[in-house]
Amino acid sequence: MSHDNRLCCRYISVEADRSATSGNYSPARAIRWGNFQSISVLNFHYFHIQFLFDNFFFGNLLHTARMYKFYWLLDAAVVAAIGFYLVLAPYTKVEESFNLQAVHDILNYGPLPSQTITDNYDHIKFPGVVPRTFVGSLILAAIVNSVNSFSRSILAVDLLAPEKSQSNLQLLVRAILGLANAFGFYKIRESINRVTITDKKSKTKGVIGFWFTVLLLTQFHILFYSTRTLPNFIALPFVSIGLSRLIEGDIVGYAWLAFTGIVFRLEVGLFAVIIAIVSSLGFGQSSIFVNGLSLFTGTSLGGLISLGVDSHFWGRLVVPEIESFVFNVVEGKASEWGVEPWSAYFGKYLFQLFRPPVILLLVLPGLSSDPADDGVTFVDQAQKKKVAHPARHSLRILFVSSVLYIAAMSFQPHKEWRFIIYTIPILTLQAANGLTGISRKWSLGLTSKLLLLIIIALSFLASLLSLLSGYVSHFNYPGGEALAFVNEYVQPLSSEEVFVHLDVPACMTGVSRFGQIHSDLITYDKTEDATELSEIWSQIDILVTGVSPAEIDKNFWELLHSTKAFYSMSVQPIIQLLQRQQTDKTAVRSFAVTVGKEAIRGDFSTIHTFVRSLLLTTDYIFVYKRVQPDPKSSNIEEVPSAIEDIANGTGTIAGVSSEANEELASESIEVSEVEELEVVEEILEPSLEIVDPENTIETEQDSTIEEVSGA
Repeated sequence: MSHDNRLCCRYISVEADRSATSGNYSPARAIRWGNFQSISVLNFHYFHIQFLFDNFFFGNLLHTARMYKFYWLLDAAVVAAIGFYLVLAPYTKVEESFNLQAVHDILNYGPLPSQTITDNYDHIKFPGVVPRTFVGSLILAAIVNSVNSFSRSILAVDLLAPEKSQSNLQLLVRAILGLANAFGFYKIRESINRVTITDKKSKTKGVIGFWFTVLLLTQFHILFYSTRTLPNFIALPFVSIGLSRLIEGDIVGYAWLAFTGIVFRLEVGLFAVIIAIVSSLGFGQSSIFVNGLSLFTGTSLGGLISLGVDSHFWGRLVVPEIESFVFNVVEGKASEWGVEPWSAYFGKYLFQLFRPPVILLLVLPGLSSDPADDGVTFVDQAQKKKVAHPARHSLRILFVSSVLYIAAMSFQPHKEWRFIIYTIPILTLQAANGLTGISRKWSLGLTSKLLLLIIIALSFLASLLSLLSGYVSHFNYPGGEALAFVNEYVQPLSSEEVFVHLDVPACMTGVSRFGQIHSDLITYDKTEDATELSEIWSQIDILVTGVSPAEIDKNFWELLHSTKAFYSMSVQPIIQLLQRQQTDKTAVRSFAVTVGKEAIRGDFSTIHTFVRSLLLTTDYIFVYKRVQPDPKSSNIEEVPSAIEDIANGTGTIAGVSSEANEELASESIEVSEVEELEVVEEILEPSLEIVDPENTIETEQDSTIEEVSGA
């Protein structure tokens, strides 16, 4: 580059800084000076484009005053993403059932007196293996009840009306939990901004919080599950608040985590202890005695609250998390749900949580800087010791503690990704710190620009995969869909008594008390034992089951409806599109143009049809209507036994191949023991199944490609 070119570039940069600061940018003003006779048109455009990128894209983003203008948009995006997943998959799985049923029972029957609990509450009949706390359910029910009171008084709408199902109320419960988790993420972002922005010498004012929210939006698990009443995600808002306090160097955060541990999930208490030790002994940020006192305070308060609340609902003295710890860890019963090697969290689950692993790669450069390090250390004359910023090293402390926590949890043979979900905000925050350092170097050279653009591209890919995972998850709740059909079917029969039986596969894939019509004329039964089921078999009018029509006697039962569940992925539509591209060079371009034009109009029908053609579904839950009573001589134990066997994964279905029976058995085990996303993970595996083109679903795929390529 010539001397004149370099001089012109320098001047443009100076003018850009002045213009960006004053807000009076004018390209003409920026290029008004200099000997442009020696500058080629190509160089001029290069300078101009680089100027626009540096000063109006990342330049504006990295300007503190402008950064805050994006926060409301990012917060709205987080809430919108959580709400999108809520509406996309409105039903719940068995893992969420305890807290959801508890909220339902508190709202519909009240928490008092004890006899009401004994007579009506779901956990009395289905107590589960170990007791769970009612504290979270009680808080959610109190908030929902307040909203319903407002709805009755202002809108004249009672969400607890008995004439219909309370599905909308279930959505409200989950929405409130989702907002609580969104608020927790907001608190974490504000805490990192607070310790960074208050340091006058900081060069990263507000940017870390910005990137934290952006990286959060690329993730699937934490946003999809934010509305789900798993104990881990009811605990997560409390964990987020505790972490936000610790980021600022406030030891009250230990009390928050200890409280959450003893009430909701005991592993959070382990996390708190590890953070306290690392802070005191590893970095010398705070006194081990003071940290221990804060932990003791939170544990004592939480233990007393849990003892009082849960003893009332369970009818005996109990702190559920202590009893759960004894059962799962001391007695080692958790291993009955499956065991995995020590390395599973590091080698498997972290890569499932972050796909592609952009965040895992960014945490390493994030360790190189401390957002709260202002470089100032003053001497406390009274105690004659050096005192640093109270939040110095907080982010490093939390990151190191997160790694140690995951390592400690790895010694527990039974592993699930949700047991380490509390570390995800910290890993994301550390990655945001690393990304901030990279984005600050945007103008230093082509390598920095390419690196940042690659990170942004991978983050965009992660967002697309998250949306795809959410769409697939929509098909994982056939029981909820079947119950919705049953409600529509029996409502015209509201003057007659109807007895509906729901078997285990249906209950595990979307059925909840909120989804039932609250009428004395309609009975929803969930009896599991084959002997007990045989005793009430003749009373059943509607049967919702995973048993296929091959096992049902059509002389007595009529198939009304079947609901599908996600089965596998097919890459056949993609292959077909690429094959058409070989004969028609405009096929892929036509597809992209059609999708783009529709997206501008807010129409996503083509891309939706194409994505849907990638998913293979299979009939999973069936709804039958009794057409005539079973004769006295029939063996009425046959079908109940089949229902129990299929639920346990041990039975076979008449008329179905041995391979299909083995598949049904494996599916039953998968539903009962594996988290939902371990089913969805199939869509992200490199070895996707290519199905036979003669598959019935391929008809839709062929028509989709025809329409797209011919557009």
